[in-house]
Amino acid sequence: MLNRRVVLTLALAAGLVGSGREARAQLKGHYIPGFTGLQNGSQAPPGINVFLPTYFYTTDTLKDSEGNTLGANPRVNASFFGPGVAWVTNAKILGANWGGQLLPIAFMKSRIEGNSLDVPGSFKFTDIYASPLQLGWHKPRADYTVSWGLFFPTGKWELGGTDNGGLGQWSYDFQAGTTLRLDDKHAWTTSLLATYEIHSHKKDTQLKTGGILTLEGGTGKSFYKKVQGTPIPQITSFGLAYYGQFKVSSDEGLAGSTRFFEGKKDHVFSVGLEASLYFPKARFLLGFRAVPEFGAVDRTQGWTFLLTTAYEVKSLVKMPPHP
Repeated sequence: MLNRRVVLTLALAAGLVGSGREARAQLKGHYIPGFTGLQNGSQAPPGINVFLPTYFYTTDTLKDSEGNTLGANPRVNASFFGPGVAWVTNAKILGANWGGQLLPIAFMKSRIEGNSLDVPGSFKFTDIYASPLQLGWHKPRADYTVSWGLFFPTGKWELGGTDNGGLGQWSYDFQAGTTLRLDDKHAWTTSLLATYEIHSHKKDTQLKTGGILTLEGGTGKSFYKKVQGTPIPQITSFGLAYYGQFKVSSDEGLAGSTRFFEGKKDHVFSVGLEASLYFPKARFLLGFRAVPEFGAVDRTQGWTFLLTTAYEVKSLVKMPPHP
């Protein structure tokens, strides 16, 4: 079975603008909340998978440091897509399977960063993501995973630029998560994945994004249907997906006339729905997630949508020998 979270945490920034009163614009990192949900604390079985996440975020709402809406703003529809590959091997490290993932080519449309929602609407080559280390443990009633990944500043970025595709910074993600099986049939699960992201200074500036903590997961049920000709069932999953993202440390630096104020550290919450369907004969996964945000402070508040398709190129699961 393919992992429900065979998707990457890709690059988007969302910020604030002034609208009749002072807003506290804060820099954003690469990690987008809402890219994982149900069973995101589990590692996929050994194998090689290719996947294509299609991300869409829509907003026309900016929140100040008290959570109040800042005037009327243009609607921005930010999009992302890019093929990637994920692998899990039979090699063991500390008793866990070693895996990783890579997104070598990706494109972002309408990147928002810090000082304006008035952004161009064309796709730009964005920052590359790689995770060379992912470890997964599988226990009878729970799975556990830890990983490390980084974003390379390969997309175009310049201070105050109106056509930036990247963020002009290196970002390093440290993750730990778990999926708990709540019944003997492994139908009901609940999961939580924590990501802490740290950053370098932005290119040729003293600007540095503060540390960001993201907590996300999902609670739901899977339905299994036997399929003739394969021991793997068709799997349909449905449930709630949720996240919270929090700026942990303040942004640093000044650059020209652009100032990043130190107000309350920004945060946002979200609860929505997720569904997925795995076709065992085709070795194909289709998943969809829709999550509205609420409780935003010093940032945008909108809707996140994610459509995920994934295909298992090769299974590396070791089969027992025939008698």
